Formats: sequence, structure tokens, C-alpha cells
Amino acid sequence: MYWPESRTKIWFSHDAQDLSCAACPHGQEHYSKTEPRASARAIYSGASTVGNRVGFEFLKSAALRRRATLITLLLAGATAFGCARPQGILFEPIDPPRVWPMPPNTPRIRLIGAISGSGDLRASRSGMEGFLATLRGPRPPIRFSRPHSVAIHEPDLLAVADAAGGAVHVIHLEQRTHRLVSGWQGERFEVPIGVAWAGDRLFVTDAGRGEVIELDAQGRYHHRFGSKILRRPVGITYVPSRSQLYVVDGDAHCIVVFDLSGTFVRTIGRPGVEPGAFNYPTHLCCAGDRLLVADSGNFRVQLLDLDGRCVRTIGQKGNGAGDFALPKGVAFDREGHIYVVDAHFENIQVFDVQGRLLMAFGREGRGAGRFSLPAGLTIDARDRIWVADSGNRRLQVFAYLRTAS
Repeated sequence: MYWPESRTKIWFSHDAQDLSCAACPHGQEHYSKTEPRASARAIYSGASTVGNRVGFEFLKSAALRRRATLITLLLAGATAFGCARPQGILFEPIDPPRVWPMPPNTPRIRLIGAISGSGDLRASRSGMEGFLATLRGPRPPIRFSRPHSVAIHEPDLLAVADAAGGAVHVIHLEQRTHRLVSGWQGERFEVPIGVAWAGDRLFVTDAGRGEVIELDAQGRYHHRFGSKILRRPVGITYVPSRSQLYVVDGDAHCIVVFDLSGTFVRTIGRPGVEPGAFNYPTHLCCAGDRLLVADSGNFRVQLLDLDGRCVRTIGQKGNGAGDFALPKGVAFDREGHIYVVDAHFENIQVFDVQGRLLMAFGREGRGAGRFSLPAGLTIDARDRIWVADSGNRRLQVFAYLRTAS
């Protein structure tokens, strides 16, 4: 409990020994209902009459008793509510399962569930938290506005860039905590687009500010860089083998490489349509020595080595299977399959490493397993596919089934 010292004092009755707390109706004065107001003022000011000394000591004793009573009530409430209680598993089993492709084909993708905000985490709550919630009411949930990209720090720490919300969400799946980071040191995010983990360091691209912001795993600000080099940073990925960050600069049609201190290293690519050139690229990811880039304006994705040499292009403009209209999020699973989100087709297409189409899943809609303007995605070490379903204001989670189920 908290009462501002300048507002609230203790109002009590000598006769009844009533120690209940209420806002004093006479401002800054403690007083007894059975004594004149002048005597009450003398007691509050510490006047040195014998009677007033007795009254002052009584007031001190009453205040201490009241504090002890309050502490006892809080501890009793916490005990009554018990210790922290888990409120169930994060994703309830879906029955019947939602899988792709449909039977009788062998399923390869299964829907796990969705998260729209802190209310979906089913967080545990300690006894004290439960007791205080009954007094103050439940806290309002944190919700996604337009999640644009997602990154995971294994095993259970998620970062979500919320472009429309002007914030980054840091979610601990095991602890069931959800922290909203909207700014730092008087500054605010404008249009956060991309997120990437490098160990416990979280890097965020802000297309509005034209820079990269580094936070720690708790969402605390560390430093920022790139404002004199980047025009509109969007996608970002960390390359562990080189301890470098690769940042997509959409308006400059290139990839800019920085080391982890924010020092500029080099630029990859140029505007154009030939392999290795870009037209408004958006997202990228890294797996080993391979770099996958959504070359959105050229209606394709490009597979590059870490020096920017094009190994293969996948897709073209069109409405057929394997074609693209607006490719965005890209990712690899553990078997090297390539996943590409198409924000216009509102689905995800899966290719092998040679660029051959294997399957597609999802379509436009609001229901489970459907998308509205999907954007980024990432795949974790357990082959869970996390998709920023931007128009539906949620993350959808799928599993790649490596064997028949």
C-alpha cells in the first residue's frame, strides 16, 4: 500500500481506539475527536505541555500499531492467496490438429497456437500479487498493435518489433513475463521494424529514426548507431561467425554491415535487377555461411554468401505456385528448407535449398492458421515457426514436423 505523505494522515478516536485509516478531512493535521482543535494543533506541532506530550506519544504509538496492523494484513493476505501458481501450459493442444498439407498427404506443418499479448501468456502470480490485485484491480494487458518482425534468443526469450505501436516487446516464455519498451532516456522509438539477438544483446532497427538501437535482455538502453550512414533500416540479422550485424537499408537498396560496437564495416549490393543487386529489400536472415534476403521490389529472394555473392535467386513476379507478389520474412529451418512470407498472397511458401517449391500454407483470413498482411518470421532451435501476423495483431506459431505424425 502507498499513501503520499503530503496527502494522507491518520484519523482516529481516543475512546474507541479505532486505528482504521482514512484521509484526514482537515489536511495536514492529526486530531482527536474528543479534544479541542487548538489542542490537536499543539500535539501536531509538538507543544511541550504535559498533556500534549502524552497525546503525542499516544499518536506515535497509534501510528506504529497501525503500520504493524497493515503489514500483518498484507502478509495474511499473501498467505491466504498462497504461493505463485502456474495457470496452465502456454499453448493448449488443438483438437483436431490443424496441419498442412491436408490428409491423406503426410503433414509437415502443424499449428501450435497464437499470442496477441500478455493476456495469452497465462502468467503465474504470487500470493502477494494476487492479494494486491484484489485491492487495486487487475493490470491492463499489453497487446500487439502491428507486430512486424520477431526474433528469439534461445531458448525462450522473444523480441517483437511493433511498428505501429512504436515499441518493442520483450517476452520471456518460461517466466511468462511481457515487457513493453517504447523509449529510453527521453527518446522514443518511431517505427521499429527489425529485431536481432546477439547473445544477450538486442538490436532494433528504427526506420523512422534511421538508426539501430541496442538494448539488453531486459529492454534497457545501451547505445545506438548508424544515423549518419543508414537511410531507412529495416531487416537485421546477426552473423555469429563474423560477430557482425547485417542491416537492410531499403531506401538505399543495399545491405550495410556493422560490427557489434556499431562501427561501419562495408556495404553489400546496389540498386538493380541483376543477381546480387536489390530493389527495396526488406528482410534477411543468416544460417551458417548463407544469407537469405527478401528482394521485395524484384519479387524474389536471393541466397548469398556472407560477402554478398549471389548463389541463387528464387521466385519471380506472378500468381503461380512458387511466384511472389510481396516477399517479406525469410527463414531457414534445421534441415535447410527456406521459408518465405508473402504479404500479398498472405501465405508462407517453403522451398528446398535448390529453390524448388515444396509446399505452401496459410491464406487470407482472421481465423487460426490464416494471415492478414504477414511480415517477419523466425524459426527457433525446436523448429517452431514464429510468424508476425501483422494485420491480425498477433504472433502465430507453427511446428515443422520432421517425421510423419
